[in-house]
Amino acid sequence: MIKKVNMKRFIYFFVFFLLLTLGLFFIMNTLGSRTIQDSLINSSKNQLAYAESIMDGVISEASMYGIQYTADNDVRFYQSRKQDLSNYDGQMNKNEISERLSDQLFSSLAVESIGIYWKPDGTFIQTGHDSLAKLPFEQVTERGWQTYNNSLYYFSVYPYIHQPKNPANIQYIVGVKLKKEYLVSLLGKAVNGDSSNAFFLVNNNLVISGKPVDSRIVQKAKETITPDTQRILKFDYHTGEDDYYVLSKYIEPIDTYLVTYTRMSDFLNPLDRNQQVFVGSILVILIIGLIVILMFYRNFYRNVHLLGKKFYQVEQGNYSTRISENPVNEFFNLFKSFNHMVLKTQNLFASLKIETELRRDAEVKQLQAQINPHFLYNSLFFIMSMAKTSPEAVMQMSKHLAEYYRYLTKLDRHDATLASELQLADHFLSIMSLCKEIHYEINLPPELGEHRIMPLIIQPIVENAIQHGIEERQGAHRVSIELKALDDGALIIIADDGKGLAPEQIVLLAARVESESPPPGSRGIGLWNIHQRLKNAYGELSGLRFFTNDWGGLSVMAYIDFSLDEGGEHAITDCG
Repeated sequence: MIKKVNMKRFIYFFVFFLLLTLGLFFIMNTLGSRTIQDSLINSSKNQLAYAESIMDGVISEASMYGIQYTADNDVRFYQSRKQDLSNYDGQMNKNEISERLSDQLFSSLAVESIGIYWKPDGTFIQTGHDSLAKLPFEQVTERGWQTYNNSLYYFSVYPYIHQPKNPANIQYIVGVKLKKEYLVSLLGKAVNGDSSNAFFLVNNNLVISGKPVDSRIVQKAKETITPDTQRILKFDYHTGEDDYYVLSKYIEPIDTYLVTYTRMSDFLNPLDRNQQVFVGSILVILIIGLIVILMFYRNFYRNVHLLGKKFYQVEQGNYSTRISENPVNEFFNLFKSFNHMVLKTQNLFASLKIETELRRDAEVKQLQAQINPHFLYNSLFFIMSMAKTSPEAVMQMSKHLAEYYRYLTKLDRHDATLASELQLADHFLSIMSLCKEIHYEINLPPELGEHRIMPLIIQPIVENAIQHGIEERQGAHRVSIELKALDDGALIIIADDGKGLAPEQIVLLAARVESESPPPGSRGIGLWNIHQRLKNAYGELSGLRFFTNDWGGLSVMAYIDFSLDEGGEHAITDCG
């Protein structure tokens, strides 16, 4: 006993030590990685925000230049004055405007050139000497930021306050071109050392960067980032070797994203080395743990597993299972108690099965005894009344009656099928049509005829339809029996054009047949018997259902499940 107690304490101590080590390792590694990542991300966000603020100033500066010269009086009246001036004075006026534009650029680091283009006569003034500088101005149709030949421009048009809807009405255009080199230098303020890179993504197409950019990250950025002007967005990108975090900020005026990405592995390598040390320690602990677990398995777990396996077999219904092992420890008494419990349970279920079968057999015989005599009495009285006046009718009725009861005498063989049950109903309806005006129709799909069914299910419902439906309504004379094939069974619908029932009466009838005890008196006992037999044989879904049909009479519906061979787990002995 002392050895067992010490072993148990050692197992507890080992589990506690292992969980504590794993917990500390996980916490330290997680906190270290998270701290470094948060620090890097916050630093990158601050740099990105700083670069964005500089870019906002550049955008404001370029926009201000465009607006300033659009509203400048010398520019506004240049065309009208040009007509009144000589060529020399006109050229001097143009030079004066060009010098003002050039002087403006001395104080700007971000603006490369400023140009003014008069659309009516194609006059163009610029600060630079690019012969193709006029081309982007000729394509301008509205005010705003545009890209041309991988460069950013801000264009302002006159009239300024009420911009012309028709581009042909634009008098002149002022364009401000940003320095691409300045934009590239600005990206340097957004990166976080050599492990980071940055680029501008303009119009979701143009990429501006001072260093080579990973095309996979550019494509991922195009698919991921959204134009959020309020926040700096972040997403992670993983390759086969490296992990990156990507930050982006949308600059709405120029429809541009400022994107930075940083390789995390450069910063997490020290943690990886620590992780390798911890992994080595954990491997040693695991080896020790395997030895302890093996000892534990041999002395305890194997017996517990065996007991669980035997309990599962009992749960699956195998009450003959026993435990034959006889360990020399506390499991001996436990196994002995298990075998005794299973033996008692097996005897109990055997007794209960016999009792259940006897009860069901007696119950079904009682139900059929209530159904069989009623039709015979009515038929014999009819034969007596017709014997003198219509011998032919007596012969026909006697033939159908003989066939009817010959079928009943064969029920002990359990060979009832849908076809034979409908033939029994046909005999019954033939007899009824001889003594009163009854028109009936029986529809049986050929594929359903040979399916087995509990006997005396359909005929009592037909008899109930005539007695309590047709006979209680003047002029009623129609009965219909229709079978419909379903996936796993058949639907039986018996309808008449008799008296029918009001909705509240149908609810009351459904509640009456659902009752565990038969209704008082004789009315409704037949339907109650059939409903109880169906539920007993085919389950809860197979009971009777009632509804009003198109004739105004009552329809009775029952479902037969063919997947249950004569009731399957609900099967009973049906001896008539």
